[in-house]
Amino acid sequence: MRRTDLLRVAGRVARILGPEECLLVGGLAVGSHGYVRATRDVDFIVRADLAAVRARLLANGIAAVLTRGDPLEGGFPCVKAMVDDVRVDLMPPLVPLTWERAITVPLSKGTSLRIVDLEDLLRLKLKAGGPRDLMDVAALVLRHPLLEPTARTLALAFGLFDALARWLADPRLKAEIQGTKGERALKRLAGKMRARGQASRRRR
Repeated sequence: MRRTDLLRVAGRVARILGPEECLLVGGLAVGSHGYVRATRDVDFIVRADLAAVRARLLANGIAAVLTRGDPLEGGFPCVKAMVDDVRVDLMPPLVPLTWERAITVPLSKGTSLRIVDLEDLLRLKLKAGGPRDLMDVAALVLRHPLLEPTARTLALAFGLFDALARWLADPRLKAEIQGTKGERALKRLAGKMRARGQASRRRR
């Protein structure tokens, strides 16, 4: 699934719920904060009661079910929906979030998305605590080194200090992050060279 298709689906859901009522999280949010990786679904944190969220989706022709989850197994309630063959998960705030720090990104047709703040995203990922979540946290910290002390403090609180440290030291992840940084630097340099060439031709 292309990222543009996922963002289109996310935009449709945000229009239905109201951009101020939901925060984009999950893989798309990770990519928006600098670590682009493959993802096949769309994840939101929502303000409203989940039953009301499901009702609003159903009223707009979107199939949606409310699952309760098993708290004894670390589960949580969630609305699961299908939009244009894309799975969308809508969850309550699983950790304290600072909604006013969310990043607003304009989309087409006057639609906007609000993306969870980076520090809150780290907190959500550490709350989830799976291998993919820890890799995402480590990749984002390697991309944003100033956040490393915060990430380590949060990881300690969630009992994941050593696990995060292993990911931060992983040579393959470091190489991947350094490689994408190099690609971006090369693209910036190529863009500057093209601009200089165009300016030189205009002066002739």
